Amino acid sequence: MKVIVLFGWLLMAGGGAFAQAIPDTSSRPKSLFVEVGGMAASSGRTPFWLRSRQYGIVPLNSPAGQFRVGGVSYLGDPANPRRVHLKLGAEVVANATSAATQLLLPEAYASLRLGGFELYGGRRREVVGLADTLLSTGSYAWSGNALPITKVQLSTRGFVPVGFTRGVLAINALFAHGWFGNADSVQGSFLHQKALFGRLNLLRGRVRIYAGVTHLAQWGGRRKAGTLAIDGQLPNSLKDYWRVITAAQTPGSDSASYTEIDRLNRVGNHLGSMDVALELSGDRSDWYLYYQHPYEDKSGVAFQNMPDGLYGIRWRNKAALTKSGFRLHQLTAELLTTLNQSGFDIKIGSRLYDGADDYFNNYQYSEGWSNQQRVIGTPFITRTADAQPDLANVRGGFGTMYLSNNRVEVLHLGLLGGWPSGVQVRMLLSGSRNYGRPITSDPRLPRSQFSGMVEGVVPVNLLGQSQIRLTIAADQGQWLTNSIGGWLSFRTLLSN
Repeated sequence: MKVIVLFGWLLMAGGGAFAQAIPDTSSRPKSLFVEVGGMAASSGRTPFWLRSRQYGIVPLNSPAGQFRVGGVSYLGDPANPRRVHLKLGAEVVANATSAATQLLLPEAYASLRLGGFELYGGRRREVVGLADTLLSTGSYAWSGNALPITKVQLSTRGFVPVGFTRGVLAINALFAHGWFGNADSVQGSFLHQKALFGRLNLLRGRVRIYAGVTHLAQWGGRRKAGTLAIDGQLPNSLKDYWRVITAAQTPGSDSASYTEIDRLNRVGNHLGSMDVALELSGDRSDWYLYYQHPYEDKSGVAFQNMPDGLYGIRWRNKAALTKSGFRLHQLTAELLTTLNQSGFDIKIGSRLYDGADDYFNNYQYSEGWSNQQRVIGTPFITRTADAQPDLANVRGGFGTMYLSNNRVEVLHLGLLGGWPSGVQVRMLLSGSRNYGRPITSDPRLPRSQFSGMVEGVVPVNLLGQSQIRLTIAADQGQWLTNSIGGWLSFRTLLSN
């Protein structure tokens, strides 16, 4: 919400995490996949775990049909780290519902790679932050819930060892400039994104310690002229870009170039997380413990909003595969809490740290931290449009906002297992308490909610490497519309 961030130090900070593209579906020089599927739900509203963390490609309403086609191709030898090679990727998604048809492009990119580094342009699926990626609720600030944003990015390819440390220290970093899709309130705004993570590799890899930080900002663009934007233009000069990168204070006396909001806070809508993790590797299993600490201003950077954040633990089975019977591959448990928000006191200019962070909301960028009607960060911070109809007027301290529920407590469990035949089952179970927004409490809140999903994947010998996917999901509670739904699809992978 507020953007009073102390982040000049980020340019020099060290840390560690995962900040990379989703792994390739195939390592062969060329691959192509095709998937066709459909879903239906009892209420006409797609259940939470059918649509969340799907990169914005699953319709919010059902029934719906979907067709997907995508692939990757390499120019050059990706197996030779000493030679430059080019990776090209694209995916097209067509959705059809009773109300409309929709054509989406979640991936379309070109990536120039050399050794552990790459420069890419376009949009692609990515995970950023220290968290489990398979069974998690998603990283706090960049969860894979929204349609990917078009950007140009210079980064490492995962963790790159620092040579003189003999493999003890590795870093993972990115710096990106992107372009948001147009929203109702603001058109032509930009994304600034950077992250820096570090990893300590101890006891021959049996113990790994991670730490790192991500910094994200939406800035620039045009909106209706008024008190929120001078002549309809939000700050977008090169000088403003530098202030976004460094989170420097806007000149308080320059009322001709900056609104009162810009002068009291910073240029743009800033947020991010500071992450730590510990990985323990044994002979029969791995353990991974992580914490993501959110911030939106200097109070979060100074940990005034504790204990807010995402806490997680993952257990992964490394025991030898059995010839028969069910095998549990992985368990993930998480706690997400965002209730504190640095307290509810706001006296800008008279206090060192202000409260009521109002996570993901912003007054200049009225749709908050979202892209194309989907929240970019954790999907448990929800829009007004996601709540039950009688909660459309839930208010916080400054009236109704696009995101009506950013004070939440979530307990989450994820499970993955399978059989020697290749059949796999995945389960996500989430219980939440939803408190609305800071400052002004609504007498109807908090409200409880359960969202769950069970998914089965069956390999079939048809058209090469193929699989049938069946998913059942349900929402039951007082916050989301009660709904039970299902998804059925056929997917095939063609490679050469």
